[in-house]
Amino acid sequence: MMSNEIQKINDLPSITEIRKRSQGLALLDAIIMPEWEYRYFSFNCKWDEGGSEMMASMRDGSGGEYFLHFSGSGAVGKVLFEQSVDDASLLLSRVPDCFSSFKNETAFKLDDTTFYFWRVNEGKEWSALPNNLSSYALLGFLVGGDAYYHSWAESYYEKNIDAEVLKEVFISLNIDPQQLATLNPDITFEDLGNDLAQILGSSQ
Repeated sequence: MMSNEIQKINDLPSITEIRKRSQGLALLDAIIMPEWEYRYFSFNCKWDEGGSEMMASMRDGSGGEYFLHFSGSGAVGKVLFEQSVDDASLLLSRVPDCFSSFKNETAFKLDDTTFYFWRVNEGKEWSALPNNLSSYALLGFLVGGDAYYHSWAESYYEKNIDAEVLKEVFISLNIDPQQLATLNPDITFEDLGNDLAQILGSSQ
């Protein structure tokens, strides 16, 4: 099982860039793989009723996963890969209290965690616990961008995918009929409606 790791937690880009990339990954997955249960990536731009929180997730089908929560305080997440830490609750207590909505969210399965990571909005660096890790699994998707996703998706979904159109959609967070037909001629905008609303907040 590939770990898609990064070596340093500060290899991650800014909060804004991570949010955009998370939306791009979820959008491309929704286009390329219409069946939700087989996708790796999801994004919910209306995680809370007030519309001020967003959530990104990745599940690799083999137990590996991450959840990433965006709020007015910044971004905070958890990763589970291969093995959970023994002192997850102690580590979670050391995550800043400004992320209380994340820390109290049972859907994120916070007691089953390899590491936590976060960055406050006004901060210039990411933090992680445990802080002695030699690498950070699964976060390579958030660093590698469209080229990384393209290479992975062609292998995982076993299909040829137009790299240039994929890049355009990933960067713009927008898709037109011609692009949709190129990436997946078997689905329509009507098929994508719910996904577009959840990922982008509109049906385009």
